[in-house]
Amino acid sequence: MSLNRVEASYFKRTVETTIDRIAKKPLFDETCIFSLAARLLGDKWTIIVLVALLERKKRYSELQKQIPTVTPKMLTQTLKHLEEKGLVKRYVYAEVPPRVEYEMTAFGKSLSPVISVLCEWSVQHESKLRSTVKRAKS
Repeated sequence: MSLNRVEASYFKRTVETTIDRIAKKPLFDETCIFSLAARLLGDKWTIIVLVALLERKKRYSELQKQIPTVTPKMLTQTLKHLEEKGLVKRYVYAEVPPRVEYEMTAFGKSLSPVISVLCEWSVQHESKLRSTVKRAKS
């Protein structure tokens, strides 16, 4: 997804307006809506799992194959967290063996534009991100 100049200008104004509104409130106050959103999405695996589910409904094993660096325990915890927060819906089918699938809810799908912008930003800044990670590991 690439933003044209009009979209980029609109996006910039929207972000600046939002930042101005948020900056007037204490960011670490429990009532700050941005703080709540940041805590909802801020752990290591949440956005990665959401990106994997943007495509379509998936089984646990598909997610595990798509995200090979996540441990089964962390994937289970992340999916449970996302389900509790209303971002992901878990479907259990009465079959033998049981089949379970995960899909983003409408609330979860509403994050698509945000996730898309983050994905685009990461691609645009790939070399800087890779060098930053490499330096951190040194």
